[in-house]
Amino acid sequence: MERVRLPTSRQRRGRFVLTVTLAAVAVLLAGCFDPLDRAGSRDPDPNHIVVGSGGVLEAQIIGQIYIDALKANDFQVTDQLNSGTRERYVPALKAGDIDLTPDFIGNLLYYLASNNSAVSAERAEQISTITDLPGIEAAMPEALGPDLAIGEPAPGSDSDSVTVTSTTADRYRLKTIGDLAELSKRQTVTFMANSEFATRSVGVPGLEKNYGLRVEFRPNNDSGGQATINELTSGRVTAADIYTTTPAITTENLVVLEDPKNNFPANNIVPLIAKSKVTPKLLEVLNAVSAKLTVTELRDLNYAVSGPRKLEVEQAASEWVDRWNLNEKIGQR
Repeated sequence: MERVRLPTSRQRRGRFVLTVTLAAVAVLLAGCFDPLDRAGSRDPDPNHIVVGSGGVLEAQIIGQIYIDALKANDFQVTDQLNSGTRERYVPALKAGDIDLTPDFIGNLLYYLASNNSAVSAERAEQISTITDLPGIEAAMPEALGPDLAIGEPAPGSDSDSVTVTSTTADRYRLKTIGDLAELSKRQTVTFMANSEFATRSVGVPGLEKNYGLRVEFRPNNDSGGQATINELTSGRVTAADIYTTTPAITTENLVVLEDPKNNFPANNIVPLIAKSKVTPKLLEVLNAVSAKLTVTELRDLNYAVSGPRKLEVEQAASEWVDRWNLNEKIGQR
């Protein structure tokens, strides 16, 4: 946008008032300007990457890590983090307003399949039942379509879980969801999660179908937040749906029960890329980042921002990139 030039003192007062008023309006409009409302603005230069992200804190941290690692490898990077929901940033990727964003592979697959006109409703329904990572990766190409691509998924997955305290796990020798199902045959198992978990196919119905786990369900719509964690650690509920990258799993010494039947969809972190910007160099950088994003690392990154240190996203990302030597060029690490 051109800079607004204010008139000099030699100009007539009437013109001065009008121009200043127009300048003020321009500033207000600039403050409300949404770059994702522009379509088809992609710079064809493969070394210029516009990085976006969803609004959740974890996505913004990972997006900032992408930015730092790409800059270290001589990419020109434009920051468009916090680009809104998937309903906004996926069309923006296709339209040319952003080139790259982190995403969660299972949820991404289901969204793309259900919003791709080339995928039939029947096939989209079939895809929605795929929960294991290899199956999700195998189905992804048909859902991505001609405009999008992904890099390698990170080992870290931000998934739903059945989580218990270490005291409960030790007392009843719980390692898997199946172990908890056996316990539920002998005594009441109370379970806390968002209210929709009671009817979701991967929620209470899925746990009963896949494992025979029967629970006394107690809704709490904080998405596995502090209120749910307090209920769990106090012993008022036996188990809860806590997202696997939640820092409290480490800080409160909680135990995520293994899910060998893949009741919960894999949600490994994955870079979602505009296909026109995919180059070997870009993939090399992004895959190097992904390789380090384990569940433990994701919890630590989230804790660095939300915990007592209260780091800004930029500082947390910078420290992490430095620690893993991702601030150096590929081939010099």
